[in-house]
Amino acid sequence: MSILDQEPRTTPRNGDRTSLGSARRLSPPLRDGLFAVAALVIALVAILPGRDGAGTSISLMQLVGSMAAMIVAAVGLNLLMGYAKLVSLGQGGFYAIGAYASAWFILDAGWHPLLAIAGALALCGAVGAVVAVASMQLRGPQFSVITLVLAILVERILNEAAPFGRLAGYPNHAQHGTTGLPSIQIFGITLEPPMIANTVATVMVPVVVLTALVVIISRNIARSPWGSSLSAIGESEMLAAHLGVHVFRRKVSVFVLASVLGGLGGVFTTLTFAHLQPETFDIFLTITIVLAVVFGGSGTVLGPVVGAVGIVWLEQSDVLAEVSQLQQDHVSDSWYLSTPGLVGVLFILTLFLMPKGIVGTLSAAVTGRRRHAQAGEDDGAGLGETAGLDADSDAVPDAEPHAETVAAGQEDTVGKHLLEMTGLGKKFGGLQAVADMDLSVDRGQIHAVIGPNGAGKSTLANLLTGVYRPSAGTVVFEGRDITGLAPHAVARAGIGRTFQTPQLFGDATVLENVLAGFVDTGRTPLWAAALKPPSRYRRDAEMRAEAERLMRLVGLEQFAGLRAGELPYGKQRALEIARALAGEPELIVLDEPAAGLLATETAGLGDLLISLRAHGYALIVVEHHMDLVARIADEVTCMDQGRLLSRGTPDQVLSDEAVVAAYLGKPMEEHR
Repeated sequence: MSILDQEPRTTPRNGDRTSLGSARRLSPPLRDGLFAVAALVIALVAILPGRDGAGTSISLMQLVGSMAAMIVAAVGLNLLMGYAKLVSLGQGGFYAIGAYASAWFILDAGWHPLLAIAGALALCGAVGAVVAVASMQLRGPQFSVITLVLAILVERILNEAAPFGRLAGYPNHAQHGTTGLPSIQIFGITLEPPMIANTVATVMVPVVVLTALVVIISRNIARSPWGSSLSAIGESEMLAAHLGVHVFRRKVSVFVLASVLGGLGGVFTTLTFAHLQPETFDIFLTITIVLAVVFGGSGTVLGPVVGAVGIVWLEQSDVLAEVSQLQQDHVSDSWYLSTPGLVGVLFILTLFLMPKGIVGTLSAAVTGRRRHAQAGEDDGAGLGETAGLDADSDAVPDAEPHAETVAAGQEDTVGKHLLEMTGLGKKFGGLQAVADMDLSVDRGQIHAVIGPNGAGKSTLANLLTGVYRPSAGTVVFEGRDITGLAPHAVARAGIGRTFQTPQLFGDATVLENVLAGFVDTGRTPLWAAALKPPSRYRRDAEMRAEAERLMRLVGLEQFAGLRAGELPYGKQRALEIARALAGEPELIVLDEPAAGLLATETAGLGDLLISLRAHGYALIVVEHHMDLVARIADEVTCMDQGRLLSRGTPDQVLSDEAVVAAYLGKPMEEHR
């Protein structure tokens, strides 16, 4: 059941620029198709100079091959680092594994080239899965150090392991009688590397085509609900879990994907140069891949592409060498920065001057103006007094609880509560935060939970939504025992949530924030996000239409293109409620939704909550504003020191002397 099913469809108002602007945009399939064609054309144009196999084109084709390898490795790292905010320093290690494994499988194991490449990528994925499972409980520097150890370990193995030729490289004359891998044949076609003059480097065709496909697929992933789940993890793992994302599995999945793409970069190096030297895969390679992501713009689709092309060109051109020579001529001939040192300086300058990278900085400059133009004029208020209530809406703010809505379609649950907590308790060491709490909620009911600070209200909300596991008691929702389920499982069961402090994607638009609330964020499979079948386009259109209706409901349709972080505080509260509604929950837990709101905003919030009740939603509202509680609540539970103090109608509870004493901190006798 969704409030969208009952909200009247209305013609866009004059100020609704979002709907009007959408009509002027290219359709998503056409836009994606044009991007794919452009990517493939650019890739093929890049290798046109080598079409006749001229000797002068060899170095250029090798440069293109190096760029292609760096692009796919950086694109994989960008999904992990730019979106999920997991900074891996091990991408160079997977790059090396892919390169050496594919070469060894072809030359020593005698595998078919396609099988060898698949085996190398599978090995990268397997190693990535092991590292991910072992390290995904960590974040920040600890996670980065674990991945750095992997890169260093791989480098030492390549330098010291005899099967890989040690410093002689792979292959080498002593072990294989040659210093180059033989040309590989696939389906009767010989794929020649750019190594010999007057020989067309045919291997470059699949290399650049696959690179373009990787960029296309990464764009699909980044702009899908699967990509939104990565952004949610990067913003807050708790937020991601409450959006229905299995955080651990999703983090392992993206790490494995990044590992495979890193390995594919190594495979491209093998195909391009037909010979491998261990010093190519030192720790500087990992730093270069990270720099490519940061330099181009982490968290953007084209950032790693631009960064990889720029960094590889700088390293292999004469620019940095000339800078080093200038230092020797005019500063010191013994103390100067070589190419690695200059790349490090470039890394530091990028972080300082352009923290969003080239693409990110340009994108922010362009879209910032457009978003502010869309936002129009605003009085700075948040939830208005009539937020979400159109003039022709059938939801009346002061309506009595809606027996018709509650009864409709619920014959199978007659006599049962939607939610029932029994004997719920939670201990933190020796502290009993919640003890022996019972609470029930029916459809179409607002149940307020009040109490002084430290009474256990938020702990109770966290027990219900899976943040904490109860020490005692049970939670039954729609007849199903959900006691102790993880937050993502609770969200998928049909319980939505808002937080004391709004948890939003500050750099994403209002529309993108609402779209992240749909169940697709946690349930879309990776293959559907990557390949984007027609059903995905249809579902995206449905989600966008519903998101626009939800924004109208809470009074945010005018701000659809504005960054969430630029909204006034009251509108951020409204946005969080809209996102919770997008998941079509049966029950919504609101943790102090009126905190920080102005009086007019609080009144508008009350109107919205009453309208939600009129549409059949069950609400648990943890709140301190007694005037709001008195207006909206059907039943009130007052907690004190983790226990039930009083329960009843708002009038009964708010006039209870025990409740007054608990709030004022005085003995009841003083209030008689």
